[in-house]
Amino acid sequence: MKRRPGDIWGAMRNWLVPESTREVPVPLTNNDMLHELVDCFDGSCKTESVGASLVFNMHFLVILHPDVYEQRLPSFPVVVKEAVKMFYRKLEGYKKNYEDLAPVSSHWQFRFGPATEFNGETIGPYDLKIVGMLTGIRTGAPAADRRHTAKVTMKSKATNVFDKMDINLDVLRHIHFAESGNFTVKFSNDLTLGGGSLLKQARNLDGGLARIEYHLGDKNKSDVYTMKDTEIVIARKEPENQGYNNYLLIESNYVSNPHARIRLNEASGKFQIASFSANETRVNEVVIARSDVQSPRWFYLEPQSQILLNGIITLEFKQQ
Repeated sequence: MKRRPGDIWGAMRNWLVPESTREVPVPLTNNDMLHELVDCFDGSCKTESVGASLVFNMHFLVILHPDVYEQRLPSFPVVVKEAVKMFYRKLEGYKKNYEDLAPVSSHWQFRFGPATEFNGETIGPYDLKIVGMLTGIRTGAPAADRRHTAKVTMKSKATNVFDKMDINLDVLRHIHFAESGNFTVKFSNDLTLGGGSLLKQARNLDGGLARIEYHLGDKNKSDVYTMKDTEIVIARKEPENQGYNNYLLIESNYVSNPHARIRLNEASGKFQIASFSANETRVNEVVIARSDVQSPRWFYLEPQSQILLNGIITLEFKQQ
């Protein structure tokens, strides 16, 4: 700590505490992530359980400084596996006091994301933010779906203790939860990980999940978009859409805002599309019905499909 002019307490501290023994920030470790995840999970067991039912968080967001995120990315699968193993050990200890386990999901879900700020707090290279939820937040959803709050398990800055609190989901808008940091583990009723065989990392992002080549007939321009998220939004390029990493933005008045969504249905392993435009949307020459943004009607996309927006914008969808 640098001594300010006239700072007598700083001078005394510098004199009393040898330079070699002063605390210095310690780089974030994998064990730090593991311990914070376990503490967050443990807190949820105490606050979410009700009556004779043991209820606990099954979805977790892990927010790290971008530099730390890149550095620790190869370790995330191991951190997830060790975290689930410790969750099961905690449940073994808790279940003797409850009549039954009451998981609200069939899978554990972990999403790691980079950010320098979250919920008004700065995320530095030595900081870590864990957010736990009973059910997951659809981080790829349009802005209209996020204008509400969720009750989560999060560490209070004032108390440094994990507790239930409300957060505005819009604070997640600037965080890109890419598929390389997205992990799913099937919940096991016998509380064992099964030797790690149940751990499934989402597909590698190097080549993306799909490639979309699109041509603007009104401007005679072409471009390519790599689909790296399990769900994307196709929309007109407008200022309010610029902050979303999972938007395919097309600069054309023939594209609605939003126009459509494409998602990978993880249950079936197949891609689907929903159209929200009042103008025509065709898939392989078949017009698909329009639906409401809040209640999308999904239609399956073949691995190689042509999508035509408003008769002007052509997209060639190619599953990787």
